[in-house]
Amino acid sequence: MQGFDSKRGSADLALDELRRLLRDDGLAPGVRLPTERALADRLGINRATLRKALARLEMEGAIVRHVGRGTFVSAPPDASKATGENASPIELMEARLVLEPAIAREAALRARKEDLERLEICLVRSETADEFEAFEEWDIAFHRALSAATHNAVFTMVMEMMRTMRSTTEWDRLKRASFNPDLRDRYRIEHRAILRALESRDQAAAAMATVQHMQTVYAAISGKQSPPVDQPAMQGRRIREDMADRV
Repeated sequence: MQGFDSKRGSADLALDELRRLLRDDGLAPGVRLPTERALADRLGINRATLRKALARLEMEGAIVRHVGRGTFVSAPPDASKATGENASPIELMEARLVLEPAIAREAALRARKEDLERLEICLVRSETADEFEAFEEWDIAFHRALSAATHNAVFTMVMEMMRTMRSTTEWDRLKRASFNPDLRDRYRIEHRAILRALESRDQAAAAMATVQHMQTVYAAISGKQSPPVDQPAMQGRRIREDMADRV
C-alpha cells in the first residue's frame, strides 16, 4: 500500500486503495470482498472511514452490497450490449423525460432510510462541487441512487443503461458546453426538491419535480424548450391500478 498524502482526506485515500485492490487483485465480477474488519486492517484505517469509501464505490457501480451476505464486485456495464448505444443525446433526454419521473414516483413509495441518506450524501457532495467533472460525478451518483431507491431491478437496469449512454463523447461535449454556475445551482435546487418529495412520501410531487428537472436538462442540452410530458410516466400509478382491476 502506498503512503498516505496528508493533504487528502482519509476516505479519499481509502477509496484509492480499494480501487487499487480491485484492479491489482484481479477480483472478478461476483467475487465477495473480504470482511470490513479484514479490509480495515489491510488498509490501516478505521471501519468508519472504510464504510465511507465503500459507499462511494457503491455509488460508482464498482461494488454491490447485500445485507446479510456481504459486498461483491459488480459487473462493469458493457456499452456494446446496450440497446441504445447509437442513441443521440436528444433521444436519451426524451427517454429520460418519460422514465425518470416514473422512477422517482416509485422511489417515493419504496425508499428506505439508508436510500434517503445516500441521496443526501450525493446532494451534499454536489453542493460543494464547483468544477464540471466533480459535479457531473455526483449528479450521476444522485440519479443512480434514485433508481436504487425503487428496489426494482428493472428500473435499476434502465438507469444503468442511461448512465452508460451519458459516457459518450457527444453527451460530454454538450453537457460541458451548457455548464455554468447558474445552471449548476438550478440543478442543485431541483435535486433538493426531488429529495424533499421522497422524504415526504409524495409520489406526485416526486414525479413532477423530476419532470421539471428533466425539462431543465433537456433545454440546456438542446437549446430548445423540452417537449411536453403527457404522461405515460405521470399516469403510471393509474395504469398499475387498471391492470390490478383486470387480474
